[in-house]
Amino acid sequence: MVLHQCKDCGSTDIRTDRSLGGRLVCTKCGSFTIGFKQQRNREKKVFQGYQSLSSGITVSRDDWQYFIPSLICLLGFIATDILGLLDKSNIVYWSGGLLSQPYRILTSHFFHGDFGHLLFNTGGIIIARNFFRTLGLSNRSFFVLLTACLIPLQVSINWFYDIFVARNPMSLALGFSGIIYGIDAFILLASIYGKQTFLGVHIGLSRNYQCRQTMTLLTVMGVLYSFAPGISLMGHLSGFAAGTLLFLL
Repeated sequence: MVLHQCKDCGSTDIRTDRSLGGRLVCTKCGSFTIGFKQQRNREKKVFQGYQSLSSGITVSRDDWQYFIPSLICLLGFIATDILGLLDKSNIVYWSGGLLSQPYRILTSHFFHGDFGHLLFNTGGIIIARNFFRTLGLSNRSFFVLLTACLIPLQVSINWFYDIFVARNPMSLALGFSGIIYGIDAFILLASIYGKQTFLGVHIGLSRNYQCRQTMTLLTVMGVLYSFAPGISLMGHLSGFAAGTLLFLL
């Protein structure tokens, strides 16, 4: 069986627009770039690696890449705020001590100020997962790869600003927020331009107009939120800059 398929977002939800003389248009993203998709095993139920739960939540075999960083953040919260095994002052980002204690480059991202902070950033990971699925992400470990690249780059940009621009050796920061902003920047640019490869790895992200609109709104709201008291504005902006630079690679 042959189905029409949108070449931009991959959707097969195609309609005929009579106002345009019967031209095919994608109902999902509004694109007019329509091709064909070969549907096989018509009489068989194909799961394509997904399992639907009774609650209506769809779980994919690829979701481990989002679960791992979320789990590390949760374990970090348990170790610091519940069990008291670690002192946060020894693991936060500290601009003046980063060179002598480079482990802070990693630890500062997976520990949080309180449960609300943890919940906010975990929600950011879930939102990023849904956007990547909408854009058609085809790589099962891309989120982990992107996170691994964002961590040192975001810290480097933040540290350079603190030491050489702001002249502040006592800048402190904690949490996964900087990485979330980097991921948001990558998703926003991918929704506008598409992104087929990253560091030689095929990821297959397609342009999506609806995704672009939503990400633009979330980005503006996120930047405004970054000016609130107690929020690391530079931590967020450095993450966004890092995500932008990685998209351009």
